[in-house]
Amino acid sequence: MINIYKKTYGQGEPVVMLHGWAMHSGLWRAFAEQLAVDRQVTCLDLPGHGRSETVQPYTLEVLVDELALVLPEQPCHLVGWSLGGVLALRLAEKYPNKVKSLILIASNPHFLSTQDWSGVAPNILADFASNIQKNASVTLLRFMGLQVKEMPEMKSCLKQIKEALQECVVPELEVLMGGLQILQTADLRSALSALTLPVQMILGEYDSLVPAQVGGQCKSLAPQIEMHVIEGAGHVPFISHEQQVLTLVRNFLLRSGA
Repeated sequence: MINIYKKTYGQGEPVVMLHGWAMHSGLWRAFAEQLAVDRQVTCLDLPGHGRSETVQPYTLEVLVDELALVLPEQPCHLVGWSLGGVLALRLAEKYPNKVKSLILIASNPHFLSTQDWSGVAPNILADFASNIQKNASVTLLRFMGLQVKEMPEMKSCLKQIKEALQECVVPELEVLMGGLQILQTADLRSALSALTLPVQMILGEYDSLVPAQVGGQCKSLAPQIEMHVIEGAGHVPFISHEQQVLTLVRNFLLRSGA
């Protein structure tokens, strides 16, 4: 078992939040603090990110098993953003007794686009994998730009992301490459289809990494999903449209028992 950094806010029924690739839990500190008004919210740094120790090999299954060890004893509500959503979905599938409900923000059970599935073009993630080995800092800046592309509030959101990113050192190359490999290879569509617990998906209208149209495809796999597309939002709706996303998440948690 490795040391996984966590920050907990508030008291009550537990909610656990998992951030995305190359980031850390500080990115949604403001969101978590507001969500914790009437519940306990714990933000984790993924292995190898922020202040958490890393693991080897850096694979989906190893990450999920490590994260499962630090989840609360009682079933929690899992919130996953982007890569964190992939991990949250696999946690719900593999450890159903630990998860009460699932909230996926700007995430996709199958990140790569295919002829019959909406996602990010394979060459984009392949380019990230190639460029990250040459210059990690520049590549991460490009990645952050993609997260707010097309948004009216692009400059202010990008500034907030940059400031959060600077709180911690950039993850090691092995971690960055491992995370990209998970995004390139994970296919959890069957897991989503098989879930019986409450699921909410929140997507951004202008998200260039997780296209909004994937929502309908996910809904066809799991009709019980509560689906929302935030108008004008990109890949970080909890920053650009904070209050709107907070309201959606709070109401979902109330209906799910939190």
